[in-house]
Amino acid sequence: MMPVPYFDAHCDTITAQGYLRVTNGHLDLTRLQAYAPCAQVFAICCTEDMPGGYQEYFPLLLRQLEENRDMVKLCRCADDIRSAAEEGKIAALIAAEGAEHFGCSLDGLRDAYDRGVRSVNITWNHDNALSGAAMDSGRGLTAQGRAFAREAQRLGVILDVSHLSDRGFWDLLEISEKPIYASHSNARAICPWPRNLTDEQFTALAERGGGAGLNLCADFLGLGRDIDAIVAHLEHFLSLGGEKAVFLGTDFDGIDETPAGIRGVEDMQTLYNTLLRRNYPEALVNDIFYNNLLSIMERAL
Repeated sequence: MMPVPYFDAHCDTITAQGYLRVTNGHLDLTRLQAYAPCAQVFAICCTEDMPGGYQEYFPLLLRQLEENRDMVKLCRCADDIRSAAEEGKIAALIAAEGAEHFGCSLDGLRDAYDRGVRSVNITWNHDNALSGAAMDSGRGLTAQGRAFAREAQRLGVILDVSHLSDRGFWDLLEISEKPIYASHSNARAICPWPRNLTDEQFTALAERGGGAGLNLCADFLGLGRDIDAIVAHLEHFLSLGGEKAVFLGTDFDGIDETPAGIRGVEDMQTLYNTLLRRNYPEALVNDIFYNNLLSIMERAL
């Protein structure tokens, strides 16, 4: 039996666990090795209760990737991701979940890019100097936010609209010249949560070569908070023409409750096999699990 491919757009393992090789959380490098090819976006999300914040956890993540270079390779572009697969290693990309981690500034963005960051959420849960957030005021992009977005796309940093306000989303779409994505957001039509996407938002992302990652947070799934709920969000996105625009965005180690049947990354093969049993074409399942996100990264980075 061929290994299951896996490319996940969002986990919070470094800030939740502090290390990567073996953890007690949802995800670690050892468990990721069961998948091939395998790629993981490691997000740095530093909340108010984390002294040191980004300035502490970014170097920690870089050290962890270097110390585990026998298993994982830091990637800065799609060619690097492919090279990691050829070497039998996990491809790792770095995301900053909230531009406030480097002051919402262009110099901070450029420094982060130089050090390996390739994905940035304009906001996290709170408004910042660039835009309003989905769980806060809901205001749109500021002039500073527009300049930040343009510079990110010039550099080759993919912009992430998960956590962004609806107004900020549409402001960003208006000025974007490259694909953007919602790394970990579900369908609002299935579960009416502000962090989920409207049909119009998902369609706009897909039409511009981006997409959305299925978030396994039980609150964002709704319904039975189980694998069937994940499939319901997937099928809704597919009904909107999302065959090339939907992927995985688990939010592992950033969520309190996973769906029934999914304890952590080791159980994602269960979701893969569930889709095959429901007569999803294997090529489509492989796209959802790996190829779609790789293609988006290739267009955006």
